[in-house]
Amino acid sequence: MIIRYSAIGFVLGAVLTITEYGLLLYAREIPFSFKVIAQAHGDFPILFLLDLLALPALFFGAWIAKWRFKQLDELSERIGQEIDKNEEIKSFIQSLIAGELHSSVELTLTDNTLSEPLNKLKDSLTRNREMERQRRLDERQRNWISEGLAEFGDILRKHSLEMETMTYAVISGLIRYIDANQGALFLAREDEGELYLEMVACHAYNRKKFPGKKVAWGDGLIGAAAVERKGYYTDKISDGYLSITSGLGKANPRYLLIEPLVWNDQVFGIIEIASFNRLEAYKIQFVQRVAENKATTISTMESNLRTEQLLKETRAQADQLAVQEEQVRRNMEALKLAQEERAKQAEIFIGFTNTVNHTLMRADYNTNGNLIYANTRFLKKLGYSGNREVEGKHISMFINEKDHSWFNTLWEQLSKGGKHFEGYMKHETKMGQDLWTMATYTCVRQDDGSVEKILFLAIDSTEQKKQSIDYEGQIEAIDRLNAKAIFSPDGKLQLSNPLFGDTLKYTEMELKQMNVFDFFGTAEQERFNEIWEKVLRGEAFQGQLKMRSKFEEELWFRATFLSVNDMYGEVEKVIFLAGEMTKEKEMELASRKQHEKLIRKEEELRLATLDLKKKLEESRQLRKQESEKFDKGIKQYIHVLEKLPYSVITINNLGFVLFFNRHAEKRWKMKQKEILGSRVGKLFPADNPSDVISGFINPARSKTSGVFKEQELHIPGRQTEEVNLMIISTDLVDELLYTLIIL
Repeated sequence: MIIRYSAIGFVLGAVLTITEYGLLLYAREIPFSFKVIAQAHGDFPILFLLDLLALPALFFGAWIAKWRFKQLDELSERIGQEIDKNEEIKSFIQSLIAGELHSSVELTLTDNTLSEPLNKLKDSLTRNREMERQRRLDERQRNWISEGLAEFGDILRKHSLEMETMTYAVISGLIRYIDANQGALFLAREDEGELYLEMVACHAYNRKKFPGKKVAWGDGLIGAAAVERKGYYTDKISDGYLSITSGLGKANPRYLLIEPLVWNDQVFGIIEIASFNRLEAYKIQFVQRVAENKATTISTMESNLRTEQLLKETRAQADQLAVQEEQVRRNMEALKLAQEERAKQAEIFIGFTNTVNHTLMRADYNTNGNLIYANTRFLKKLGYSGNREVEGKHISMFINEKDHSWFNTLWEQLSKGGKHFEGYMKHETKMGQDLWTMATYTCVRQDDGSVEKILFLAIDSTEQKKQSIDYEGQIEAIDRLNAKAIFSPDGKLQLSNPLFGDTLKYTEMELKQMNVFDFFGTAEQERFNEIWEKVLRGEAFQGQLKMRSKFEEELWFRATFLSVNDMYGEVEKVIFLAGEMTKEKEMELASRKQHEKLIRKEEELRLATLDLKKKLEESRQLRKQESEKFDKGIKQYIHVLEKLPYSVITINNLGFVLFFNRHAEKRWKMKQKEILGSRVGKLFPADNPSDVISGFINPARSKTSGVFKEQELHIPGRQTEEVNLMIISTDLVDELLYTLIIL
């Protein structure tokens, strides 16, 4: 390589020298010849150095050859190292492929950057293998649990109607499935209010501690698990607590599992399992799932039994209710007959009755009378904005104080489970107004028969009650002051009040056979026939009529005939209302004589009126003077308040600021023109800690006059300070004023 590179260098040096000579001659445009070159050496001796250029090139080629050889030698060495490294990596990878994950690689060559990634790869494969093994194990355990749950689900469904068979099938199948040694199943029982656990099924069991197979609630591990509603798994079992019997003898178990049967936070029983071998976590989880399913099944069976019992009771109650309903029907018929007379009198006002608002109000109270819940209709009717205003309040706040005495007696009976109340009830709204309702108060009972709460249901009947009172008053007034009768369109008398018969001197039996035309004499018949025809055509009659009594006495009446139409617009009946005026007729002549006297009295009254007007004018002037004097006193009072070294605020009963002195301006840093006429709440925050100030700024609360010491005053933008307050109330003719003085 040295000879080759040296020769190449020498040749390149010679070629370079010849090329330089050629370029030089070409530049001088002299043809090439050795003579010319020799002459040039004579002219330029430096050209001898150019002739020696091939020698440095020879030495340079030799140096390049040595450097190149060294590079190739190093490259060959590195290639050998890489081959060794690749062989080592190849061997490590083949061991990983073969599943030998316990080996590791440590590259001892110069570049060992692959050692760490390869070892990490090995660690990752190890973890993945372990995770895959764990996943398969978990999958086998889940499949084992799913298959077991399906098997026990079939057992629970198959024996869902026989508790004893189902419990034995469950405990025996559970012991075999989880490969335990023995177990027992206890169910919760109750005797005279005392809870206990009774063993109802067991498998390979021999218990010494509880030979009666009953465990008191909270006694031992089983009773404690029932109280705490939590399972218990332990390997610390006291000697004599439990033993496992086999053909080889007896021995204490090493592991004990107690799992309660809980559903909806209620304990239905306990499963107890003993084993010589440790129970894995997934088996314990399986037992918990089976216990939950068993509790659900027991709950369903007990619910079905209760439902069946309730169905029997409901049927018995339905039969009893049918008997009572028949008795009520008979009583209603009797009541209907008794009220028929009154209903006929009320028919006159049927056309004036409006549809009753049947909107339902509801509220729940506890037995102490405190409100638990009220619906929106209840709150709206009583004038409250939300449950926060009434929740926890006593029912007495909705009842007028005058009704507290009889209502407290009623409520005491209801709270003890007495008979429900149904009827009209008067309540008091937030604004103190009366609210009449058709109400029902009913006891809502718990399973043990005790009263859980009192349910209030009602329909607003305020308008109906007012109309009823009005109608009853009108009917009573009509019956008391007017003769009333109801006739059919053909004139037959259907109904009359006692005053009608007393006035015309007929008995009730005689009136039943009479006609309207029988009460008029021959002279009045023609005129009355015209009146009757008009009434039947829908024209009401009002005027004076002369009628005849049973004894042919002439009686004068101020009478009204009014027809009432049925739903088809035809005349159903004619109502007659009249007031006797016979004596008025007799006194008519006397009245005319008195008329002249009245004219004279009228003149005297006119003169007296003029005198009265004069006195009234004098009184008005006097009142004006007193008013001016009062206004002057008010101005002096305001001037004094302006000069006081205390903050003074005056409001009316609606909460508007009427006076705000200069000292108050400094305290609040606000001008009178900003405050006067505004709400007093503008000066105080809503969460002011002082009850006195809170009552002062709230128009709905009553305000007590007096001095109140050490009250916390909070002004927006300033710190709270303790002050003494004075409230003065002033009762004017048309409004009430309150003055707050901050001392």
